[in-house]
Amino acid sequence: MLRALLIEGMGRYLPKNLLDNEMLSQLAGIDYSEIDQRCGVKTRHFADREAGESAPEMGARAAKNALAAAGCTLSDIDLIISASGTSHQFIPDQSVFIQSALGAGGSGISCFSVHTSCLSFLTALDIAASHLETRRYTRILIVTAEFASAGLNLQDPESGPLFGDGAAAAVVRLRQPQDPVSPTAGIHRMRFESYGDDAHLTGVPGSGTNLPANNPTTPREASLFRMSGRGLLRRALKHIPPFVDALYPEVHTDTEDAVFVLHQASRAGLNLISRVGFPEASVVRTLAECGNCVAASLPLTLFKAIETGALQRGQTAVLIGTAAGVTYGGAVITY
Repeated sequence: MLRALLIEGMGRYLPKNLLDNEMLSQLAGIDYSEIDQRCGVKTRHFADREAGESAPEMGARAAKNALAAAGCTLSDIDLIISASGTSHQFIPDQSVFIQSALGAGGSGISCFSVHTSCLSFLTALDIAASHLETRRYTRILIVTAEFASAGLNLQDPESGPLFGDGAAAAVVRLRQPQDPVSPTAGIHRMRFESYGDDAHLTGVPGSGTNLPANNPTTPREASLFRMSGRGLLRRALKHIPPFVDALYPEVHTDTEDAVFVLHQASRAGLNLISRVGFPEASVVRTLAECGNCVAASLPLTLFKAIETGALQRGQTAVLIGTAAGVTYGGAVITY
């Protein structure tokens, strides 16, 4: 059943601090000059804390751009969802800091966060569609802001050069009959699969109750991101093909009109998903210029598809990603 959700406008924000692989090599003290050949990243943006960049501030900048694109203001919004894999602080959740950074800290606009790692934006889209269908809210602002560089171990050649910072936002509402923006917009299918037995393959083990920060036995590196790329790829080889078949069976018969917006996990991850049958010319990529921006990767790539004209109103977009957990998620939408 089609869920009549309309993405009314999108915005993004990328920090001005752009590091190529040579610059990252100098910062990390490791030669990453040829890392693009392995993981596919040529440049990435790192937020500048001294210049005032923070996850809430980046999110607010992306949100303002999304509001402008939608032709509305914050007074038209009755819910803000922060959908990020990283967080400004542990408590309270990031959404209220984004609200405050938007200048609406005294507005009373409802706020909450969802955190499903790299699939947080997709999860928020699912939740937003449900809230809109019940008429509990009329227009929702989804903000994904990632300050991944704050938790990176730059000496780890597997994860250090892979990630970047950035933010993206979307204004969503119910699509009305004969809607002037997009009369056929909506979510056709959405699917998530989680495999908790693989949770050890990626994550930040510290900073929670598992390895408390105030416990003297908790090592400093427990608060840094870690991953097993090979382990994740092996699981994906097993799970991704049947997942795509269940989400988008048309992949084997009709992909002519579809645009494929994928989580920019890594070169190997993108190549794996593309091999299930997506035509290369229809796959939108941001990995080389932005790196893996955690949950912001999907909406940043969706933004690029819209900005470049690759995705037009009334056209099908297939969004697919992977996340820590290990979780696979996807949506088939009409934009």
